[in-house]
Amino acid sequence: MNILIQRAPWRLFLPIALLLIFSISNRDFVSLGNVYALLQSFALLGLVTLGLSLTMVAGEFDLSVGSISAVAGLVLVKCGESHPILGIAAALAAGIAIGLANGGLTRTLRVSSLVTTLGSMILLNGVAVWLEGGQVLAYNNFEEADLLDSAIAGILSTRSLITLGVFTLTGGMLAFTRVGRDIRAAGSNRRAAEMAGANVSLALYVAFALSGALAALTGALTSISLSTASSRFGTDLVLQAATAAIVGGVTLSGGVGSPTGIALGALTFAILNNGLSLLGVPSATILLLNGGLLFIVLVSNGRQIFPRLALRH
Repeated sequence: MNILIQRAPWRLFLPIALLLIFSISNRDFVSLGNVYALLQSFALLGLVTLGLSLTMVAGEFDLSVGSISAVAGLVLVKCGESHPILGIAAALAAGIAIGLANGGLTRTLRVSSLVTTLGSMILLNGVAVWLEGGQVLAYNNFEEADLLDSAIAGILSTRSLITLGVFTLTGGMLAFTRVGRDIRAAGSNRRAAEMAGANVSLALYVAFALSGALAALTGALTSISLSTASSRFGTDLVLQAATAAIVGGVTLSGGVGSPTGIALGALTFAILNNGLSLLGVPSATILLLNGGLLFIVLVSNGRQIFPRLALRH
């Protein structure tokens, strides 16, 4: 197991292995309808995992992504009843603004992003409850939900295509733009990056802004799909996203992670949860198995996930 985890192909091996196991266990797993449902789950988790991972690559961590998703969903309903595009734009603007605030506070105060984003998470939980007004909000534009989630070629949807497009664009940004390279440099060795001329401040602002934007997009699209918005949405999203990111190869010490690996991490958890649900496994057991998978990865790959800590021992 340790040999597999030390090499990149294990991230591709794990979802393939799960696909084979669940295909053998239940023939319905490979049906078009279930593959469609699996990719819908990936679309939900994938965007927020990608955003959170960008802050992790930059050497930070955004605890507020779940709360941003909840607030964004409520903003979508409040502002987009007549014009859905306006609602999505308002939700994205809110997410970007919150992300910029998180990045600004982290950089200006020179404190851990765990502190600043914990504060924003608590604040946003209160904002979400206030926006909700004590009841789940309904969103009655069912045509938009049909447009967003209607099957394309049997297994895809507009929503899953949006997710794949965002992953592709983010991969290009990290690989071919200066700010993308600065994000990696900021996470690898911030002092050395600054001395080498990297714009660390801009890198952090961009990482947190994208984290906020992608969390907000997740919340907005989910509200359209479910035709409702609630302050309780996203409660466990940060834990699921962080787990998927680590399984996808993102290190908590920063500087390491790719959109391909992140996508495989999110897909792994989508396959695991979908397959277990199809087999009738209780939700509590599914959560336990998710935690067990994360524990195996952490124990088996500690030197890659925590390279700086490993050097100290």
